[in-house]
Amino acid sequence: MPLLQALRHLADLLVRLIRMLVATVNRSVVGIRWLTRTALRVRMMGSGGDPSAGRLFDLHAVVMAADLSLLAGLLWAAGSPGAVGWSAALVGGLVLAALGGVLVSRVPALTRAAIGLALVGRGVATVLAAQWAGDLWPLLMLLLALVLPQWAMHLTVLRRLLPRTVHPLGGLYRAMQYGLIAGLATGVTGLLVGLVAAAWPLWVAAVLLSVGALLALRLPGSATSTPGGASGGTVVSGEIVPRLPAAVDGGPARVPHQEARTTPDGFHVYRPSSLDPTDEGTKK
Repeated sequence: MPLLQALRHLADLLVRLIRMLVATVNRSVVGIRWLTRTALRVRMMGSGGDPSAGRLFDLHAVVMAADLSLLAGLLWAAGSPGAVGWSAALVGGLVLAALGGVLVSRVPALTRAAIGLALVGRGVATVLAAQWAGDLWPLLMLLLALVLPQWAMHLTVLRRLLPRTVHPLGGLYRAMQYGLIAGLATGVTGLLVGLVAAAWPLWVAAVLLSVGALLALRLPGSATSTPGGASGGTVVSGEIVPRLPAAVDGGPARVPHQEARTTPDGFHVYRPSSLDPTDEGTKK
């Protein structure tokens, strides 16, 4: 009967669709696992196992994800000024990037404050741009100009935090690679969702920038590595030399394992007669 044949065709079509969805989900899970393993391997190789450098790797990845989502939102934002505005924002970004790199390299004590305040300010500006993107096109260009300075500060600090076993150029390259793994996902998603909701990528960028501001609080105060600080020593020719204990009551400092050996009161040291030169048996 035609009705039964139509139902069979419909059932076959539904089964094929379900199988295709299951295969897509399985491949997506496999792909996510592969990306996760790759990202962790890049983070470990780039940071050299240093906790401070690893935290900065995470911060840079979150900020790059926010910036690529921001760029996707700027493409769909209404009232874009065009090629002249984009060029001006790029030139301004390069100038600010040089200034930001010099700031964090010359004044390490202000590194955490500079990065945190920059992320907070960019997050607030992104929220305003997401709400009034069509009316505040200069704000969009300012957000674009602040992307490169943020990256410059991160990479300048990272070069100082990397351990001696990691080459600086290799560490900076892996930091960018680690950030792109997370950033491409948000950027591509922002481009697709922007077709329906133009402000969605900007809101995602604002949330990620807020997360980055929280991660900035975990950075070391001066953003400088202290090799040998955990072991209480100094580094000389790649080896950790233990710090000598301080003198007590103005007396001389004692080197470990070289303290003067004294005999407690009420005890005596047993010495065999054969080893005692004062023994009478040896005089005979």
